[in-house]
Amino acid sequence: MPQIHRDGPSYRSMLYVPGNKRDWMSKAPKYGADALVLDLEDSVPVAEKPAARNAVKEAIEELRVGPFGRFVRLNGWRTNGLLDDLNAIVVDGLDGVMLSKTEDPEEVAALDLVLGELERSRGLPIGGIEICPYAETPVAMYQLYKVCMASPRVKRAGGAGGPVPGGDLARALGLQYGDEASEALSFGAYSLLQARAAGIAHVEGAMTTKLDDLELVRRIGERSKRMGASWASAIHPSHIPIINEVYSPSQAEIDEARNLVSALAEGVAHGAAAVRYKSGMVDYAHVRGAMDLLKKAQAAGMDVGNLPNFEIPAF
Repeated sequence: MPQIHRDGPSYRSMLYVPGNKRDWMSKAPKYGADALVLDLEDSVPVAEKPAARNAVKEAIEELRVGPFGRFVRLNGWRTNGLLDDLNAIVVDGLDGVMLSKTEDPEEVAALDLVLGELERSRGLPIGGIEICPYAETPVAMYQLYKVCMASPRVKRAGGAGGPVPGGDLARALGLQYGDEASEALSFGAYSLLQARAAGIAHVEGAMTTKLDDLELVRRIGERSKRMGASWASAIHPSHIPIINEVYSPSQAEIDEARNLVSALAEGVAHGAAAVRYKSGMVDYAHVRGAMDLLKKAQAAGMDVGNLPNFEIPAF
């Protein structure tokens, strides 16, 4: 079976904003996150959820022309809140929804159908609203591949850095560790494998709930990036500049990638598909990785210079 590749807009950072804080949502774009997640789940008291739904709808309509993604974290199935959430917030400007505590593929498939009906009835592009499933139980983590495959709307998923210390998944797994511990890395690698096997291009890295330790934000981001993550979430605006920096290619990485591509392009022009570059040998596989980095830099608005134009096989 050919490899599925489901890509969507490239975000380095997503900032969570409580859905019951109308003024916070209005101010959130100034912090520079590539996407906002307006939260209707755990950050909103139960009694305030009805009013929060209206506030989130108003915020999406207010912010719909901004150069950033607009997502909403929904209450999960069986909370008696998900359908009310959707009925309120599926409006023009909504880019995606986070499905909290996703348990199995059927929940994603059901959400896909409901979104489709709402899109049709409200004159929105069919299939335009993403689904980002949050695997927060052992069962969900075990079958993350199937969860991701349950709908073509799934274009990003989490897990590359492992469960958040003290979060729902860590508690369900019985894990006891801090931000710096390595116990979570095996779970992160397992989630990354499943997401990539499902063709997910954008895999979320770890985050921290410690608000003032900015060096910790950087260390966690760099570790997650080494493990294959391409973006991360934050619950405090001060984390966003660091996350954006970590998940953006550095100028040195851009220069190295451009030079590598140029070296192979010159070799191909002389009939060679593998060439010596610095102290090693490079071929199309290396160039594909370099081009991925350069495309990510371009998506972040960075100048990558002049690139040679030559055919690079997809596989």
